[in-house]
Amino acid sequence: MSVESDDSLPRIVAIVLNWNGLDDTVRCVESLAAIDYSELAVVVVDNGSRSFDRQRISDAFAEAIIIENAQNLGYSGGNNVGIEAALDAQADWVWILNNDVIVDPGALGAMLASVEDKPRAAAVAGKVFYADRPGVLWMTWGRVTWLQSLIALVGQDRLDGPAYDGVREVAWLPGCSLLMRAQALRDVGYFDDNFFAYHEDVDWAARARARGWHLWYTSAARVEHRVHASSGGRSEYGGFRKYLSARNSVLYARRHGNALQILLMGVSILVTLPFQYGKRWRSGEAAGVSMKVKGWLDALAGRPIPLEFLGLREKEKGNPLGKAPPI
Repeated sequence: MSVESDDSLPRIVAIVLNWNGLDDTVRCVESLAAIDYSELAVVVVDNGSRSFDRQRISDAFAEAIIIENAQNLGYSGGNNVGIEAALDAQADWVWILNNDVIVDPGALGAMLASVEDKPRAAAVAGKVFYADRPGVLWMTWGRVTWLQSLIALVGQDRLDGPAYDGVREVAWLPGCSLLMRAQALRDVGYFDDNFFAYHEDVDWAARARARGWHLWYTSAARVEHRVHASSGGRSEYGGFRKYLSARNSVLYARRHGNALQILLMGVSILVTLPFQYGKRWRSGEAAGVSMKVKGWLDALAGRPIPLEFLGLREKEKGNPLGKAPPI
């Protein structure tokens, strides 16, 4: 990273959220250190990990700011702690990054260049590749389908190609690498803590669009993603990921859906559920479908997330929020 400050450049604060994944976090921070951009600050938020070594972060990025939350606040709450610190530091843009992402050195510059003439751009993101499958996309941008899974990841499992090139306005962008305009965050608000994790980026995009903001995709920005590294890997079917995705699809539908869209999603769930059980029973993964059903039912009943049952939080210890040092 360049050491000479340039006040003419937008100030960027990158937020890397860690939860029991320090090796991944260090790799992510090291990739940020390779970016030649003088106005880039890095904030690592530890989200109540069982153990956390601050020195390893400092070794990867000497100027990194470290915030330690006493408990797991989820993707939403953990990132919100970092967002608040970034806005207090007068950031122009806040770059949300999953800790299992490796950023291309040119990704930040490409995202900024794509929206420099778009004052109502709330956020921008680029291509996300599988870290272990060279040239294969995890996703580009997203669509809301109102079917059983609520969303679709455009380009998922496809080889990169011309269909995903260019700059375009899109419905929502993946939260694993999301550059958010500070002005939009102040206007729209932060991520909704009620989501805890999953679909909070889809919800934020809908709230932003409702307030006249736009979301942009640029193919010139690239990152690699170890998909679902903190939730068992992409092959893991079940656990808290399925529960939260299902639960939060209901929250999203209640907030943003009209009667026809909600009906479509409900019918899709009911029609596909027996087939899901049959398919996953044969592969020994029926418990994952049961977790989805529990998520849907808990959301409909207004029950809180059973964080301890899901293994997402231990009994509270100390203050839940970490105190951020100056950026």
